[in-house]
Amino acid sequence: METEKWDLYTIYRKNTGKEHIRGEELPDGYYHLVVHVWIRNSKGEYLISQRAANRPTFPLMWECVGGSVIKGESSIEGAIRETKEEVGINLLPGQGELLFSKIRIEIDGKKFNDIMDVWLFNYDGEPALKDATTDEVADCRFMKTDEIKELYDSGKFVNTLDYFFCAFNTYKPDYKSIIGNIVKGNVDRPLGSCHPRHKKMVYPVNYGYVEGILAGDGAEQDVYIFGTDKPLDSFEGKVVAVFHRFNDVEDKWIVSLDGNDIPDEIILGDISFQEQFFYGKLYRE
Repeated sequence: METEKWDLYTIYRKNTGKEHIRGEELPDGYYHLVVHVWIRNSKGEYLISQRAANRPTFPLMWECVGGSVIKGESSIEGAIRETKEEVGINLLPGQGELLFSKIRIEIDGKKFNDIMDVWLFNYDGEPALKDATTDEVADCRFMKTDEIKELYDSGKFVNTLDYFFCAFNTYKPDYKSIIGNIVKGNVDRPLGSCHPRHKKMVYPVNYGYVEGILAGDGAEQDVYIFGTDKPLDSFEGKVVAVFHRFNDVEDKWIVSLDGNDIPDEIILGDISFQEQFFYGKLYRE
């Protein structure tokens, strides 16, 4: 069997030109791309597959299609390839939508070092395991959300896919009245400081709150502050984006001190030290 190789990326999703051999420990400070592929039909059902009994992890558990993006592939190319390999379906790029991306560093003591892209494809055909190019899947079928929840509650669904129940069943927020505003406030966790309870968590950006505006948790609105490499006591800047947490009541405003825009990759990379523990999406409007 040919050795599988991955491209290695920085936390800002920049391809470093270095490669990694699957199965070896990922070096600190480097990340690889993984894709989760959710396939939904016009009935609102999702294609769920059962891992083969010989899989080294989660044998006979149910999940969505997914896997690692191999060297030279883009994220969507990896999503399409994995779908063909696992369940025999030929998807087209135009059928897919990138729902959100999540950087996972280390969660609950487990090292991930990956950038996870979650894709949703609309598809009304049937799965064709006979056309799959691997034997990774034992069975697959379209299921309603409550059927998937029954699998999860009974311990038969891969638990790292628990985001399905918040990310796929949430409203689409509208931040048009927030983005573009000039706000000011105080910094209670300056760049370079440690989290008050989790001392290993060091803030790579200034983190503070907007005076007089209450967030979903009843406290003043939290903000990540970009545009300086120095710790601050206070700030004034422009809201350029909002990070919406699917599984929490808080949103995090992204503030630019000079008003200039900030690429998604930079924002997601710099806030991942904390947001890796939540599921969410960056919104621009």
